Amino acid sequence: MMRTLRTLAVLAATLVGLTGAVVLGPTPAYAGNWAVTVLDPVPDRLEPGKAYTLGLWVLQHGFHPYEGDDLGPVALRLVGSDGTAVMFPAVALPEAAHYAAAIAVPHAGEWAVVGVQGRFADYHVGTLTVPGGLAVLGVPPPLESPQADRYWPGPIRPPDVPQDANRDPFGSASTVQGAVPSPPSAGPTPVARAAPAAAGPPHVTLMVAVTAVIVAVAAFLTYRRKPRGQP
Repeated sequence: MMRTLRTLAVLAATLVGLTGAVVLGPTPAYAGNWAVTVLDPVPDRLEPGKAYTLGLWVLQHGFHPYEGDDLGPVALRLVGSDGTAVMFPAVALPEAAHYAAAIAVPHAGEWAVVGVQGRFADYHVGTLTVPGGLAVLGVPPPLESPQADRYWPGPIRPPDVPQDANRDPFGSASTVQGAVPSPPSAGPTPVARAAPAAAGPPHVTLMVAVTAVIVAVAAFLTYRRKPRGQP
C-alpha cells in the first residue's frame, strides 16, 4: 500500500509540475518576435483619389529597429468596409526603421490601415475615415531598454503613440475584420441571442483533467489490491 501511495505522489507531483509550467509559462506577447507600425503625423483631413506620402516606422518590440539581416517588404495596406483592399509599398528612408509610402484612397468610406512588416505579422494601425482623418489604436507596451535613445539621436525619430496595455501584438491583424463596420442593412434588426457560456481558461481545463487522471489511477490501483471475492 505504501508503494501505491508513493506512486500516486510521484504521479501527482509530475502532473502538477506540468500544469504549473503551462500556467506560469511566458505569454506570446513577451516572446520577442513582434513589431508595431507607427505613422508620422498624418494630415488632419484626407480626400479620396488624392495622393499623400506617409512616413512610417517599423519598430521591433515597439521601440527599436529590426536587428536581423533582411526585414523583407514593408507596405501599408488599406482594407475597406466593402471588402476592397489596396497595397502601397514603402521605401526605406535614411533613418533606421523609417519608411515612406505614397497612398491614394480609392473612394470615400472607412478603411482599416494595416502595416505590412516584412518577416513580422501584419499590424493594425487604426481606422481611416475618408473624407476625414485617422483614428490610431494604442500600441502594446514596449519592452524597456535604457539604450532606446541611441537609435535616433537626432530630432527625426518615431512619434509618441498612446499605449494599450491589453493589446496583443500577435493578434493585431486579426482585429482588422471587426475594426471597420459593415454598411448598414436595410433589413430588420436581428434579435440578439445569448452567447453560449465560454469554456474556462486553458490552464483551468488542464487542472481539471490532471485531477481526473489522478483519481482514476488511485481507483484502479486500489481495486487491483483488493482480495478476491471482496466487494
